[in-house]
Amino acid sequence: FTVPAFNIAKYPVTNAQFAAFIKAGGYKTQKWWTAEGWQSRESEQWTEPRYWTDAKWNGGTQPVVGVSWYESVAFCQWLSETAGEKIMLPTEQQWQRAAQGDDNRVYPWGDEWDAARCNNDENGLGKTTPVTQYEGIGDSPFGVVDMAGNVWEWCVTDYANITNDINMSATHINVVRY
Repeated sequence: FTVPAFNIAKYPVTNAQFAAFIKAGGYKTQKWWTAEGWQSRESEQWTEPRYWTDAKWNGGTQPVVGVSWYESVAFCQWLSETAGEKIMLPTEQQWQRAAQGDDNRVYPWGDEWDAARCNNDENGLGKTTPVTQYEGIGDSPFGVVDMAGNVWEWCVTDYANITNDINMSATHINVVRY
């Protein structure tokens, strides 16, 4: 794929950043949600991400976990309005380019696995780490942190329908990256 230049966040969204969405009424304001997302939020009675109150996962600088694709999109819609600029989940191709660079390396740091460069099962922590913990040693060629390990990340891409439309039916399968 040819992936034109784009902007991507340097770090995954943290609990502290997501807390601002909650505080701003993110789970109570329908305009930030897709129709399907709002319906899911209502039927599942979401008021915060899963594991939000679990100390193992909720440190302020840890990446937010337990969010559905719908919650991720709502956060982006809210952040777009708050920041005054278009912010959305990356496409699968954008995420891949940000992680591998233009030389298609296997891992963000190169072609050889190095467990010391990211949070992974080998380190035995059993929880996420602050998003800056591996900065400078596990960065992608574009300086993006935590693109290997630590947390699964949603992409906007619907794998089954090969589209980036946020208003697809709930039967879609969206891409996650780790």
